[in-house]
Amino acid sequence: MADDPNKTGGAPEKAPAAAGSGATEFFAKNPVPEIPPSIPLQWFLLGALVITGAAYVVGQWTDRTTSQMKAGQGTRLRRLVQSQSEYLAHCKSGDEAFAKKHYAQAVSEYRLALQGQDTAEGHQHLGQALLKTGSPDAAFAQFREALRLDPGLVSAASEWGLALAAQGKPQEASRVFKDALQRNPDSGLLHYNLGATLLQTQTDAQGRHRMAAAAGSTQEAQAADTEAKNLAEEALRHFAKASHNKIDSPAFWRAYGQLLNQLGRYAEAEPQLLRSVSEDAGLAEAQFQLAVAQDHLNKYAEAIAHYNKVLTLLPDDVETLNNLALLYATATNDQVRTSKMAVQLATRACDATGHNNTRFLDTLARACAADGDFFQAITWEDKAIQRARQLNDQDSAREFQARQALFMDHKNP
Repeated sequence: MADDPNKTGGAPEKAPAAAGSGATEFFAKNPVPEIPPSIPLQWFLLGALVITGAAYVVGQWTDRTTSQMKAGQGTRLRRLVQSQSEYLAHCKSGDEAFAKKHYAQAVSEYRLALQGQDTAEGHQHLGQALLKTGSPDAAFAQFREALRLDPGLVSAASEWGLALAAQGKPQEASRVFKDALQRNPDSGLLHYNLGATLLQTQTDAQGRHRMAAAAGSTQEAQAADTEAKNLAEEALRHFAKASHNKIDSPAFWRAYGQLLNQLGRYAEAEPQLLRSVSEDAGLAEAQFQLAVAQDHLNKYAEAIAHYNKVLTLLPDDVETLNNLALLYATATNDQVRTSKMAVQLATRACDATGHNNTRFLDTLARACAADGDFFQAITWEDKAIQRARQLNDQDSAREFQARQALFMDHKNP
């Protein structure tokens, strides 16, 4: 009879042996050996370890370096701001001292400013102050340094050259201007200053011409005359360039027009001089030069008006008295010619110069001839001849002799 499967308390049944139990015994007696690690894998793991470590080190170094750099940059920025602040403060103090004509104090302030920052403008300001203290060589050294730092600082070159010209060194001034123009060829200011300086050199050449002529040194006189003409032409070129580069001031237009007058180019001079007086009617020299141009252009009414304007500004200006007298004595327009006014004005000019100016004496003689007084004309012309001979001005003496001969024939040239 079969046992009841629900009956308890009997001995348990043994489990049947599992299939494949022989294999289990084999593995128990012969365990599976460990798989040897891969060589490439070892290198990979080593590399990963190295890279990870390096990244950590670099990260730490970068954090520290960045922090240090930020700290260094902050320090440099603070120093820069501080030096800039000191520079500006000392420059301001220097400017205030300069404005009050406390030039020694200005020099000290500008030097302190340069300790804060070494700038071209700072050296220029120091040079300006040194000029005022009577230290031109030290000032020129500052202008030179300013231009080394900033070759485009035209104002420094201009002040340096003008200071040299004021010292009676126009040739050195011209070199400064020309050197600056090589770096700044479109600077109207430099062209203007160079043109004016060349005219100063021309004046020296004209003086040498007169001295050589008086000494009878014909060759030297001709050489000086040629030099003077060449300088005038060169100056004219620079004035033209200055006008093209927007230089616009009454003084510039006056100088430009005066040079054109000197070269006999009166029609070109007139508009320049009109521009000058329109901007500054009180510029007596511009009024005079405009009158000269209009006189030569036979614009008598306009010329007389401008001569009278000069006499309003400068009542005893002898050149104006002489020129206006000559206009009244020799004008081709009968309505303008006024001989008695000519005599009166010429007499004032001669009296003011002690009857020593040959041109003024000649004008008085011509005024007397225009008034019909040939006796006085001959007398005054004779004085002009004698004075010219005293000055060894043979050209003028010959001109006056020819005119005196006409007076002797009761002819008015």
